[in-house]
Amino acid sequence: MEVGNDAVQTSSDLSDEAQNDVITQDILKKMAVQNVQSVSLQKLLQSEEQKQTRLMAAAGINLSDMSSRLDEQSRREQAQSNSSAVQILNTAAFADAFWEKRP
Repeated sequence: MEVGNDAVQTSSDLSDEAQNDVITQDILKKMAVQNVQSVSLQKLLQSEEQKQTRLMAAAGINLSDMSSRLDEQSRREQAQSNSSAVQILNTAAFADAFWEKRP
């Protein structure tokens, strides 16, 4: 970030100096330096943007993984619940059959 601050300051200083210059060549030289500073800033911003994009992609992958794990857990819990319900129904049916056979 310090590089970016230095580039902005240098560019600003040169633009202030260029306002006082009369010789075209001096102005053009200062404009060239400003252009280099602008490219440096753009490169810095692009690098930061790429880092953020990679971080966001990693976060997306992590969230997707967490979601699939929760889905698996939910399916297991649902299967267990269904299994328990079937056991209860089987026990109830057995009990009904037992009591129906009693005099």
